[in-house]
Amino acid sequence: MGLLDRLRGEESGVCKFYYDPDDVVFTVSTDTHVIAYAVAISDAECRALRELLEADDAAGDREASLTQAIGGALDDEAADPERIAARVNRPRHVAEGLCTHWESLLDDDPDVVYLPLGAVGELAAYVETVRARDEREEDAFALPESFETVASLLVRLNETTDRAENRVVVHRDRLPSPDGHSTDESPSSEANS
Repeated sequence: MGLLDRLRGEESGVCKFYYDPDDVVFTVSTDTHVIAYAVAISDAECRALRELLEADDAAGDREASLTQAIGGALDDEAADPERIAARVNRPRHVAEGLCTHWESLLDDDPDVVYLPLGAVGELAAYVETVRARDEREEDAFALPESFETVASLLVRLNETTDRAENRVVVHRDRLPSPDGHSTDESPSSEANS
């Protein structure tokens, strides 16, 4: 039985972990605990991500212009431009939620933080979006000098999520709040590897 199967448990809301050498059973509630990745992150990496988010904010109101562009493209169709814009902006909100939460957890340099399942894909989408914005001449956005630190962090996070042994069971308090990234969503394809 795999770790995800154990977390889902046979009883609703209960997860049992068996430690064979000592024949010990750990029981945790799925309401309070989730599977995440343990990641070592430095203060410099967290600061670089914060600088990227601040540069994105300083470049202008991307949400209003995005909503207008989507509304114009839909040309009075039934779809809601604000809802579509919210989905397009989700990677940025996830990146901000991760950064804010990690800043509150960093006591040592480096320190271990936790990355929810699926969050690395959202972070990669955000990094790709800001790269594309930087390449557009009409966009006022410019990548900060610390961008390479964010790019190397993303590479390391991808390597971390490729290894199942980096998955841990953590209390939901150790993960970003649902407004940054919901841990209640169904796991991405990372969970199936």
